[in-house]
Amino acid sequence: MARRAPAHPGLSAGGEAVLLVNAAARKGDAALSAARAALEGAGVVLAEARAIEPGALREAVEAAVAAGAARVIVGGGDGSLAAAASALAGTGAALGVLPLGTANDFARTLRIPDDLAGAARVIARGRVRRVDVGWAGGRAFLNAASVGASSELTRRLDDGLKRRAGTLAYPVAGAAAAGQPPFRARLEVDGRTEELRALQVVVGNGRYHGGGRLIAPRARADDHLLDVYVLTTASSPGAPRLRDRLRDLAGLARYALLLLRGRHLEHPGVLHVRATRAALWTDPPLEIDADGELAGSTPAEFRVSPGQLAVLAP
Repeated sequence: MARRAPAHPGLSAGGEAVLLVNAAARKGDAALSAARAALEGAGVVLAEARAIEPGALREAVEAAVAAGAARVIVGGGDGSLAAAASALAGTGAALGVLPLGTANDFARTLRIPDDLAGAARVIARGRVRRVDVGWAGGRAFLNAASVGASSELTRRLDDGLKRRAGTLAYPVAGAAAAGQPPFRARLEVDGRTEELRALQVVVGNGRYHGGGRLIAPRARADDHLLDVYVLTTASSPGAPRLRDRLRDLAGLARYALLLLRGRHLEHPGVLHVRATRAALWTDPPLEIDADGELAGSTPAEFRVSPGQLAVLAP
């Protein structure tokens, strides 16, 4: 059984609290005032509260911690929380989560309510839970990093579609991303190497991704392991024959149906392993989706930092 990391000696569930809200959050310009009201209504005293542009969020979190904040409360989606995690990992400050995004998979993993009042009460109670942080190179992720069909989906999930469609944006963009061609992949997992033809590679750190889709039945946010799975293809190298391409599309459709039921690992074309590290090379190089944000491209190395993030959670 994996051993839990000890609590950071400087960790405090109380102390000064800073609120940072993603200025581009789907719930609009009223998010900051609503978040502040919910927290103050729950009894949380804020030393500072402001809206932050997404690209400046990590720097703002680092500045808050350097100034002595014991709690950094972030209002936004999974990408915002991952940016905050990259700054908070290994520090004595705890992350408070106000789910204001489209998918909110990290909040779902930790059973944090998806309404502001409920999430604020969780923060006010001050219970700290330590969870793992996944890394794609130098980029933190809390739910999953992936390449292939899912990164194509992320490319198509522009902010306008998210704002208009909410969680329905995922199947809308997913249908458009189904044409993602297969690619060659070399996956090295804890010393084991696989040469594959793939449609998608997912490296999971949490329990859910893609708007509530299960990563793996045993996946947990604090199990100190990555769940890596690959959807392989029937296509042969070079330009795929029509018959192979039709088989790929049928396999992808079956995978999507199983994914909705949390049973995608039963798909005959899925390879699944659990590991602490993984390295991935693809031909051609592909963009990486990390918690709904594009985060560089392959080749890439993935690893997990056990228990490095303190979160105010049930």
